[in-house]
Formats: sequence, C-alpha cells, structure tokens
Amino acid sequence: MLGRRELRYFLSVNSFVVLFITLVALIYLKGIGADSLTELFIGISFLTILANLILFLLFPENTLWPFWISLVLFDIVVAVMSIATGGIDSRITFLFALPIVFVVYFQGLKGGIVQSLIALLFLYFLTRFHYNMPGEHLSIAPSPFTKKLTYFLVYIFIFASLTGVTLYFSNLLKRQEKDFIKYRLSSEEILSIVPSGILTISPAGEIIFANKSAREILSDSELSQFLGLVLEEKATLRSELEIGGKVLGYSLKILKDGTRIVVFQDLTEVKKLENERRELERLAFLGELSANLAHEIRNPVQAINMAMELILSKKVNPDEQLLRSVMYDAERLSEVVNRFLQYAKIPELRIAEVKIADVVARAFKNVVSLYQGNYKLRNSIPPDFMIPADETKLEELFINLFRNSIEADTKEYIDTLFLKPGEQIKLIDGSIYLAKNPAVIVRDYGKGMDSDVLKRSKELFFTTKKGGTGFGLAICERIMKAHGGNLLIYSVPGKGTDVILEFKLS
Repeated sequence: MLGRRELRYFLSVNSFVVLFITLVALIYLKGIGADSLTELFIGISFLTILANLILFLLFPENTLWPFWISLVLFDIVVAVMSIATGGIDSRITFLFALPIVFVVYFQGLKGGIVQSLIALLFLYFLTRFHYNMPGEHLSIAPSPFTKKLTYFLVYIFIFASLTGVTLYFSNLLKRQEKDFIKYRLSSEEILSIVPSGILTISPAGEIIFANKSAREILSDSELSQFLGLVLEEKATLRSELEIGGKVLGYSLKILKDGTRIVVFQDLTEVKKLENERRELERLAFLGELSANLAHEIRNPVQAINMAMELILSKKVNPDEQLLRSVMYDAERLSEVVNRFLQYAKIPELRIAEVKIADVVARAFKNVVSLYQGNYKLRNSIPPDFMIPADETKLEELFINLFRNSIEADTKEYIDTLFLKPGEQIKLIDGSIYLAKNPAVIVRDYGKGMDSDVLKRSKELFFTTKKGGTGFGLAICERIMKAHGGNLLIYSVPGKGTDVILEFKLS
C-alpha cells in the first residue's frame, strides 16, 4: 500500500529525474543547434516539479490519484524529451522503464501492466512521429561527440536511478526484517511468560517450538507421552487427558500443511478444587433437603400423633371426620415420601429412540382425563421428530407440565411448539428466544407467575398450590438434566407461562 511517506519519496524522485532529463536534453539541443527549444524544456521541467508539489498538497488523504497523475506526466515529459533528442533512437526512452519499478512494488502486477501499456503507447507514438515533425532543425543529425555524451549521461542516470531505487527497497526490506525480528522476539518473550504450555509440532512429529511453561508443566518423558497422544488425533479439538497423575486440558489446532499447535494447562489443582466444591455443594444440598423433608414430614406426623393421643386418652370418640383427617395426613406423608424417592431415582434412564409428538399426545390425554373441562392441545411437534431418551420419564415430565398448566387456570388451549436449531420465536413475555438445539415449548395461557415466584419455581419443596408438595418442576428439571438438556421458564402474571425444553440429539 502506498503511504504518504512513499508518495513524497516518489514525487521527489520524479522531479529530480525530470530535471536530469532536461539537462541532458539541453545538451543535446545545443549540440544540434536547436537553442529555440531550450526555454520550452526548462518551462516543462519547472511545471512538472510544481505539479508534483500541488498533487502532494491537493490530495492529503488519497495517495492513488497523485501517484498515477505524476506517472502520466513523467511519461509525457520522457516522450517530449525523446522526440527532441532523436525520437525512438534516443536513449532517454529507456527511462520509461524506471516508473515500472515503483508501480510494481506499490500497486502490484496489475499496476505494472497498466504502466507498461502506457509506456508502449508512447513508444508507438514515437515510432510514428520520428522525422515527421514540422521544422527541419529537428531532423539535423548531431555530432558524434554530442550523441555519445548524451547516451553516456543517460546510461549513468539509469544506473544511478536503479541503484537508488534498489537501495531504497533494500533499506525498506531490512527495516521490515528488523521489525519482524523485533516482533518475533517480543512474541517469544510473551509466550515464555504465558502460564499455559504451547507447542508447535511439525508434520513429521517433531517439536518446533515449546515455551517455558510447557517444559515446566511436563517432564521430558511426560512430554514425549503427551506428544504421542496428540499426534494420534486427526482433527482440531478440545479435550482432557491424564498423564503422570496430572490432568491436562488441551486445545489442538491442525493447520493446512499438517503443522499442529497445542495449548495445554495443568488442571490437577483445578479438578481437585472442583471436586471439593461439588462435595460441599452436595453436603449443603443434603442439609437443605433434609431440613425441608423433615418440615414436610413433621406436620402430618404431628397431626396423626395428636389424633392418636386423643383417641387413646378417650377424650374423643374416633368418629369418621377424625379418621378421615388421619387418613389425609397419612396419604400426604406417603405422597411426600414417594415423590422424594421418585426425585432421587431420576438419573436411572432406559434410553431408546422416542417420538416426542406421541409422548406429548399420550401425556395430555392422561392429564385431561383427571380434570373436568374442555381442554385442547395444539401440538406442532413434527411426528417424525425423535431423540434418544427414556420414554417413561419424558411422559412423566409432560404430565407434570400439563397438570401445572391446567391448575394455573389456563384458557381452553395448551400449545406445544417445536423449534429447530437456529429458529427463533417470540416468547410470552415479549423476549426473543433463539434455539441452539431442538426445543419444545409448552405454553399455557393461565395466571402466570410474578418475578419472585418465577425465581423459586424450580426449588425443591417450593409451591404456591394448596396441598402441593413442591416436587413437580424440580422433577421436570431433573429429568431434563439427566437427558443432557435444559429447562427454562418464562412467565407473565395474568398472561401465561412458557416452559422451554432444550433437547440434545446425542
């Protein structure tokens, strides 16, 4: 790319070349007795210098236009000087080749072709113009000394110009080489302090580069073992492996020429901390679960205990109402225990290919039979959409969701919407959902949930229903997690609720 600095250098060289050509032309014209043209050539020389200066100032941002305009002016000057010094036989015509060096460097091959065509056009003009100009003084042959002197001066200038241009580009390349070396040293310094190990491996399997951290993380034997495993991989990937008691997480990039770039970290301490964190979370969850379970069990047990004490103390007769109350508390206690056991056993799945549309239809039919009302399902799930899953667990999932929708006083319809990866839909709260995996949305048009209830909706034992156990959505989420998916909830009070089920095909 041509910058302001390069443009200034080119215009300066251009102006100097025109001055030199003018000097040579004046010597030639004096030798053939054409002194009447000297003032014209001096004027052309100074006008060219002035034009180059104006071009540089007139285009402060654009460098392309002044570059090509100056080139064309230079070609015109060379053509005029060639006519005055012998036409096509003049050695000044060799100067048409000088701008090509600049054009090829700054504008590439296309620019060089354009400049070559321009030069050839002027040379053709010279072949047609030679000895046909009006004025006999232009066809007067110069003396042998004058002719040899002008040729000699032109050749000197061509050699000096090529030397200068070569020196300029040589310095430019050396400066770029220094910048490259500086950049390489800077990059190596940066890579040396990066805590991750970095390896560059040749297509032949040899280590081209290994930073300091790579040598610190792995010993020579471990590095050789790691290298052997990396070379077995056939594609770019991210993975983990264990070598010498160390857990390594690594990323592999395979370039087109077969060169492999590996970045790896020692995750041993991280994995240890993660295991400790998971254990603490598990203990905290068990503590919270135990407290909630004890609370849920204590109320019906206390009610049963009080009723039994009254009966045993014979202060009341065991009438029907009292016995029904005891039975209700016993059934509630049994339901809490059963739901808890159900929640605990969810990860045990029997995987098979399942048609989701059939599971949804069957679950809705079972739920509607338990409730009075004319509820209808608008099911848009494709009949051929299948995923590997536990059909029984998925049916239980949809039964829970449909029960929640009906108990939320939904209107006549419940919708099940299907999204392919990359599709998007406007949710009930007005936000836009973009599916990254196949997704099913269960949408009801009931009373919805406010923000506080929505935040706690998936918590175990949390419920706003009279007589509810707080297991429904918690079990639904557990089922989705067991299948590698996600469960998301969006709701607006008085408008309805969207429950998004994100499935994974593998």
